[in-house]
Amino acid sequence: MALWIGKINYHGYFYNVKVMFPRTARIPIFISILGKNAFQLAGQIADGAITWVCPVPYLLHTGIPALYSSASAANRLTPILVTHVHVALNEDQDSVLSSGHRFLDFYAQIPFYVNIFSNAGFQIASDQTVPDALVDSLLISGNEATVTARLNELLAAGLDELIVSLVPVTDTDEKDLNFV
Repeated sequence: MALWIGKINYHGYFYNVKVMFPRTARIPIFISILGKNAFQLAGQIADGAITWVCPVPYLLHTGIPALYSSASAANRLTPILVTHVHVALNEDQDSVLSSGHRFLDFYAQIPFYVNIFSNAGFQIASDQTVPDALVDSLLISGNEATVTARLNELLAAGLDELIVSLVPVTDTDEKDLNFV
C-alpha cells in the first residue's frame, strides 16, 4: 500500500510508523498461486498471479474461473496470470519422459501438488511417481517449431503470459540431477 499511495500510518503492538513519501511507485504486486483458494485470493488482492507445476487443464477449468469470479466479486480488474511452463528442446520422447520424471516425481510426494494433479485428472501412482500423461502435460518438448506452436496454443487458450524454464534432457539415467 505504501508504494501505491505514498504514505503509511500504522499503529500496532510493536511498531508505530507514520511516513509520507515524496512520490509513489505503482509497482504491481504478484502472488504465487497453486490451489483454488490462492486463485481466489489473487483475484481479490493481487495485480498478477504466478503458477508453478500447475497442469493446464487445472488452470483452464478451475484456476482461471476462480481468478475471474473473485476479481469480479471484488469489483477489480482480473489479475494477469503468468504461467510457468517447462520446455525440453528434444525430440527423443524416452529421454524427455525420463528427464520429466526426474524433475516432477518429487512433487508426487507433496500433498498440495498431489491434490492439484488429481483435480486436473492425473492420479499419482502407488509408487509415488507422476503418470507419464502428466509429464507430457507439464513438459513441452520437441523441436523449435513444435515448442513454439505449443506455447502459442497456451496463450491462445487464455493464459496471459508465460515464464519458460528449460529442462535439461540427457539420455543417461543420472539420478543426482537436481531440477528443483
